Formats: sequence, structure tokens, C-alpha cells
Amino acid sequence: MGKPATIDEYIAAQPAEVQPLLEAVRETIRAAAPGATEKISWQMPTFWQGENLIHFAAFKNHLGVYPGDLSLAPIEDRLEGKRRTKGAIQFPYNEPVDFELIADITRWRVFCAAGKRENNDDMNTNKMTRTVYSIPYYISSALDGSGLWERYRARPPYQRNDYIGWITRAKREETRKKRLNQMLDELRGGETYMGMGYHAKG
Repeated sequence: MGKPATIDEYIAAQPAEVQPLLEAVRETIRAAAPGATEKISWQMPTFWQGENLIHFAAFKNHLGVYPGDLSLAPIEDRLEGKRRTKGAIQFPYNEPVDFELIADITRWRVFCAAGKRENNDDMNTNKMTRTVYSIPYYISSALDGSGLWERYRARPPYQRNDYIGWITRAKREETRKKRLNQMLDELRGGETYMGMGYHAKG
């Protein structure tokens, strides 16, 4: 058989015992990047959305996933112990594959490709003496998904900045999620800031 022209052909050409894993990875990526197009690039199954988002490939002893540079992705702790390079991660066949990690990496790549880097550029920080925080993708995505950008931007600059710093300084992912949900709840309610009463002016 010649070089595969589609992902179906690529998977069909692999050993039978590996094919279900490749299909599962394919479905994981497809669910995380529903707007992406499938193709073969660099002789590997690839998902494309304005650019190559992520590749995957079967090898003798492992599955390779190639998302490109992950140096800015907020998942460094989840990659600990995995064989990797700057742009590739190996998942040995004799170990469980972390499909949720692959999904999160894919979502991160979709975010980067779309250029959705919402930030606090509209904020007047000239009088702010505290550290000014950039908004990481997972907070930006949460504001997108909840439709709360307008309410977030209506808050005073110090509150917006304090929320981001408070969330991102948490060392545990569970704590970051809890604080993020609290911020979203307080933005929805409109009368609380960091557990304290807040009354908007005007």
C-alpha cells in the first residue's frame, strides 16, 4: 500500500491491535476541535484549522502526539514523567493513554490558532501599584463560554486584576477551578467581590 491519503487509510494500515487506540485518539481530538478538518500532513493524521493544530502517529512501542510548542500551555505539571520533546509527547502502548490531556492540549491549540488572546489591555493600570496579570487561556475560555466578558469588564480595574491574580496563584488545579467558578458566580450575581459585598456605581 502506498502513502495514505486519509486518516481512515492511515489507521487501516496499522497493526490491528493499535487501530482502536488510534480511532479513540481521533475521536478525542475531533470532539475537542469540532471545527477542524482532517488531513494527512507530514505523513501523519492531522487536524487543521487555519493551521496544523495537532498530529498523531503510531510507532512500534508508542503513540506519538505532536501539538507543536507547548511552552506557554498551562499544563506543564500534567506532562511530568512523560517522554517528550518541545513539540511531541509519547504515550507507551503498555500504559493507559491520558485522553483528557490530549483533549486539553487540542483545545489549547484551537485557542492559539484562533488568536483569542483576550486580555486587560483596555484597563487603565497607570495608578496600579500591584502586579498586573495577563489573562490565561482557561480563564478567557471560561468568560467566553459563560458570556460574562461584559460583566467582567464592567468591574473596576483592581477587581479584574485581583481576580486573575488570585486564580492563577493557586498551586493546585482543583483550587484554580474553585476560584474561577467563584469569580464567575460573583460576576453573574453582580453584588459580591471576593466574598464581600459590592455595589456597582451608576
